[in-house]
Formats: sequence, structure tokens, C-alpha cells
Amino acid sequence: MLRIEQLHYSYGKSQVLNNLSLKVAEGEIHGILGPNGAGKTTLFRLIANWLPAPAGSIAWQSEPVHKRQTAYLETAPYFYPYLKGIEYLRLIQDEPKQIETWNKLFDLPLDDLIDGYSTGMQKKLAFIGVLLQNRPILILDEPFNGVDLAGNEMMMAVIRRRRNNKGITLISSHILHTLTHVCDRISLLDNGQITQTFELKDFAALEKLVREETRTLLDKTLENWP
Repeated sequence: MLRIEQLHYSYGKSQVLNNLSLKVAEGEIHGILGPNGAGKTTLFRLIANWLPAPAGSIAWQSEPVHKRQTAYLETAPYFYPYLKGIEYLRLIQDEPKQIETWNKLFDLPLDDLIDGYSTGMQKKLAFIGVLLQNRPILILDEPFNGVDLAGNEMMMAVIRRRRNNKGITLISSHILHTLTHVCDRISLLDNGQITQTFELKDFAALEKLVREETRTLLDKTLENWP
């Protein structure tokens, strides 16, 4: 189990996470939904040990999470210039058969320079990269942004398949239906805290809540609009 307790984090005087707590069971695909600036990326970077140790605790199997236990897909992955797709993947895991197998699903031109890839192709390449790390905690920050329909469907199918192992998957998104299609539970992150967690059976209620909040804001904002 991944257990996060009383997590606090600030950038200078700006507090981003405030007493955040969350539990994610083995085999679970857990979505984090929230507006821009809610703290999703900060939370993920803390879990992945990309940021200094915070106030609070982050534990996997009752021990502090180590960077070697996490694989983190950033919203906008960075690639060194003049690097081919195959070279990037071999830097991560020099296992030609594994690379070939994963790329059969995404059909990327691995012998081409990454500089010439589209945004979606780069995201698929980075996704293969985190899969090759084969770590128990898979962290995906807006993984579906910029990816075409077929690529998104394949990514979601691969993520669902992780239910068969003992690791966990954390996914963030601004788009609700990308989470409801793949997650077992979804937590709302707002003002630095997990405000509510929805089980699979409650996803319809979550979608209704989001629609109602959107409609209320729209009606209030445009109340006197001609």
C-alpha cells in the first residue's frame, strides 16, 4: 500500500499542499482530479522523490518511498536534442526485445530523431520509457494530453492491465472521462487537500457533481449576459 499522511509543501510563502492524506492499495489505479494549480504535479513529484523531503510522510509497504520504486511520466517530457527514439529507450533499459514488444503497440519510428516527433509521439515514447523501468509505483501526470485517439485507447488498455500486478498507478487529469474510463477510485484535490474520494460505483455521481458545478458557475457568470 502507498500511504501518504499529513503532507505539507510550500514554495516560499505559497502553500501548495496542506495536510494531505491518501491511501492507495496494491493493484489499484487511482486518479487525481483537480483544477490548474491544485497541486497535482507537486504531489506527484514528492511521491517520486523529485522534490525535497516534505513535512509529512510518504510510505510504500510501510517504508519511506525510494526513487528507485517510482517511474514518473511528466506532463511535458524532456528529451536531449539529437537523440533517436531507440537511443532514448536503451538509455532507460537496454532490452531490445522489451522495447520491440512495447513499440508494437505504439508503432513509433524509433530510428528517427525525437526532435522530429509530434507532441503525441513524444508522449508515447516517454510512456514506453516509464513502462520499461518496471517499478511498482507508476505515476502519470496528464498522460493523455496531445495523444491521438488510438494512442489514448492503447495507453488506457496498458494501464488497466497493471491491475494484475502488485504495483499501483497514479494518474492526474483535468478531463474527467479519461479517469472514469480507467481508474478504480478518483480523488478530488483542491486547495492542497484531498476533499473527497469516489469509488467506481460512484463515478456517475462524480460526473453529475462536476456538471452541476460547471452549470452553476456558467449561469452565475452569464446571468446578465445579453
